[in-house]
Amino acid sequence: MYKLSKSISRLRIKCKNETHGCAATFPLSEEYCHSSACLFELVPCPHQGCGAQVLRRELETHAQCCEHWRQLCHMGCGTLLSLQTQGQHNCYRQLRQDYEAQQQTHRAIAAALQRKMRKMQNTMAHMKRQIGLICESLEVMDSQEEVENVGETSSSSSSSSSSSSSS
Repeated sequence: MYKLSKSISRLRIKCKNETHGCAATFPLSEEYCHSSACLFELVPCPHQGCGAQVLRRELETHAQCCEHWRQLCHMGCGTLLSLQTQGQHNCYRQLRQDYEAQQQTHRAIAAALQRKMRKMQNTMAHMKRQIGLICESLEVMDSQEEVENVGETSSSSSSSSSSSSSS
């Protein structure tokens, strides 16, 4: 059985990519190694969104003109470039635009916070006025109670003194 297996693995075969132009022949045992490096193997384009199947030998040429090619700027500004934007990309201009956009966002946030702060200050001022009115009302009510209590005490003491004098 081992001899048969060894004999089969030595059989010479043609590459499965013969139809694409590969003329290689090799022992069956080397098929995997050859197909993983065969220049005539159809491979998918590595760029996300591109569904093209190209020969391995043409992959680099395809990658240079693939409309789905995206790459971060090699200068480090963080901009994601495409083939269309790569030629006119300017790191300084891009960073300046990003900075100005952030400044504008920060100004908008600051203005919104200032509006909220003014609204809260107005609400607090209104609440202080309401508390002041409540305190005034309580003082008036306290002074009225004192007047009533003083009036009751003086009328009861005058009635008790008149009762004592009449006896």
